[in-house]
Amino acid sequence: MRYCDSPYVFSRRKTREVVIGDPRHGGVIIGGDHPVVAQSMITCDTMDTTASVQQTLDLVAVGCQLVRITAPTVKDAANLQVIVAELRQRGCRVPIVADIHFKPEAAMEAVKWVEVVRVHPGNYADSKKFAIKEYTDEQYTAELKRIEEKFTPLVLEAKHLQRALRIGTNHGSLSDRIMNRFGDTPLGMVESALEFARIARQH
Repeated sequence: MRYCDSPYVFSRRKTREVVIGDPRHGGVIIGGDHPVVAQSMITCDTMDTTASVQQTLDLVAVGCQLVRITAPTVKDAANLQVIVAELRQRGCRVPIVADIHFKPEAAMEAVKWVEVVRVHPGNYADSKKFAIKEYTDEQYTAELKRIEEKFTPLVLEAKHLQRALRIGTNHGSLSDRIMNRFGDTPLGMVESALEFARIARQH
């Protein structure tokens, strides 16, 4: 498979535009013919509001146009309201991305306060047990239905609030179901993302 036309010549794949925040007031547009957007992530505890705000400002000062903050619990997600309010009060309009892992309820809280919610398909609705199991087609379909029930509320709320969703996959967050059917492979990562994209597209 050829991932690019040449390793020596730069080219961009044509993608659709995604609007994040208000581009007139610090928001950005990703995709299309727009410039590549720089994103980075803070490293402090999300419950440390002062440090979270300062690290965000430091990233913006060196050119970050999106800043990602982890929200592993509902409590962390709720504190995003405080962090974002402080940033806006200090004149920082850069969109904030909430990084969600295992808790859909944290995503439902975070989506109220930030411009983007990032989910990991492999652990958004699944707990990683490293279980070895052969799934029948019927069992596999039932699992997809369960995932749809967990993810759909976030899709609908993001749509209602005009938030963006990022579906972010990596080999470290593939579900046991994907690992058992596809292995730890690029195809597994693609299918993991597409399962969630299909749910989003339905709505």
